[in-house]
Amino acid sequence: MAFKTWTIGDVLTASDMNSYVAYQTVSIYGSSAIRGTGIPSGTAGQPSYLTDSKRVETYDGTNWQPLPAAIATFTATQSGALAVNTGATVAVVFPTSRFAVAPIVTVNTNSTVLTAYVSAVTAGTVTVGVFNNGATSSGATTTIYGIAVAMAYGTAAG
Repeated sequence: MAFKTWTIGDVLTASDMNSYVAYQTVSIYGSSAIRGTGIPSGTAGQPSYLTDSKRVETYDGTNWQPLPAAIATFTATQSGALAVNTGATVAVVFPTSRFAVAPIVTVNTNSTVLTAYVSAVTAGTVTVGVFNNGATSSGATTTIYGIAVAMAYGTAAG
């Protein structure tokens, strides 16, 4: 669907409403039942906001799905001290029933000398790493804290 920019004085027609406005706005409904009356047949990618549950949902072509699709917090432990200018990675497994696509991941650490980073992300696993960029060796154990947010449903292939 094309995008349309209106100017002052333009007339908003029923055709414009059906063609443009529904895809350029997030419609607000009191409940999914009310939305079902207002949108009897959604279009894939179409968003809506439900005030009773206070959430945004998108239509995936078959069903209305809440955003984010899945969210999880996690911790990982890197054992063993790291010398200056060395690093290590740890794999964290996600429940594939909730993370059918690769999520957005952010990480942090409890260490003052280690920098946490995301090395690789798939639908089922994130590999996080820590690198010692400090002037001294790290402690014997480092905890890596993270959050993963999946914004889409379906498969990694789309």
